[in-house]
Amino acid sequence: MSEKVKSMFGVYADKMQVVVDKSLDLFAPVWFKKYFDWGTPTTALTFVSVIGRSRIEAAASVVDRNSPAPLRSRAGLEKLSGSVPAIKESFRMNEDDYRNYLTVQNMTLSDEAKRNMLLDLMFGDLKKAGDAPLKRLDIMVLQALSLGKVTVNAANNPDGLILTDIDLCMPATNYRKPVVVWSSTATSTPITDIKAIVQDADARGITFEKMLMTPSKFWQFQQSAETIKMLNAFYRLDSKAQTVGTLEQINSFLAANMFPQIEIVNVSVGVEKDGATSVYKPFNDASVTFIPSGKLGLIHNAFAIEQMVPVTGINYATYEKVLLKKYAQHNPWAEFTDCELNAFPGIEAIDRIYILDSETAA
Repeated sequence: MSEKVKSMFGVYADKMQVVVDKSLDLFAPVWFKKYFDWGTPTTALTFVSVIGRSRIEAAASVVDRNSPAPLRSRAGLEKLSGSVPAIKESFRMNEDDYRNYLTVQNMTLSDEAKRNMLLDLMFGDLKKAGDAPLKRLDIMVLQALSLGKVTVNAANNPDGLILTDIDLCMPATNYRKPVVVWSSTATSTPITDIKAIVQDADARGITFEKMLMTPSKFWQFQQSAETIKMLNAFYRLDSKAQTVGTLEQINSFLAANMFPQIEIVNVSVGVEKDGATSVYKPFNDASVTFIPSGKLGLIHNAFAIEQMVPVTGINYATYEKVLLKKYAQHNPWAEFTDCELNAFPGIEAIDRIYILDSETAA
């Protein structure tokens, strides 16, 4: 790549932070902010600082002495005590895009209309660059809450690092299995399974507020013969009734019996490979995750090096904790919008979270 030069957006790129600040409501919503806050930025970010030294050491004590902790090294990534890799992406405006823009700018338009077109063109890539790293955090958080680990593989990160599971060290006793798999709705006993988990947690001083599950898992719960029978009794319906309850009705029944409420998780994230975008659902469909009230953890994050040592000729702005960059090159001509985020979710409440694998019988 040729030397980076000033963005073709000129004075508007110089005011990039103003453009971002005035357009906050246009960025895509993210799921993780419901249950996670941003941690205080640091100058470095390691798995030790995210997961906790005592947890990592406890996990390391049960693996083979000659093996690394549960994360393989690749492209500079070290063992579990090493640095958390960066989340990065770059969006390119090529010469044809710019020529089309110049053609419109040479049309008979008011200065205000031309300026608005310029800002729209610039913000389009800024929005994509601001959204992309936060969607990656959504993937990590939803994996963590439904599996107790984060997986970065060819399916969800096709053009980046390929890692084995990053275990977040949830206690083994917090993973549970049902008596009968929930997909066998004629014989499954989801309410019995839930009661057993709630009672076990209560004995340990843990109280749940919600159960997170996907729509398809809720439909299996909803259609279970046990659920239908208990709902019909709760609502005093005819003994022969086979009424399938709504989410509202089921949650009312659960609340009356001191069970956690169901919250549906239906998050899809686009993953691009070779120019084609596919849909990836990061919350494991078989999992039912029991969570306590309040926030569940922090998004640990670190400053990008260019926040400490800016590069001449590059315009910068921040959205949330994402560093946005704009610059051009002249040989070949191109305009770039980059994003960088050094972040990883830390689940502070992991000891108080249970995960039921509803499709693996005990």
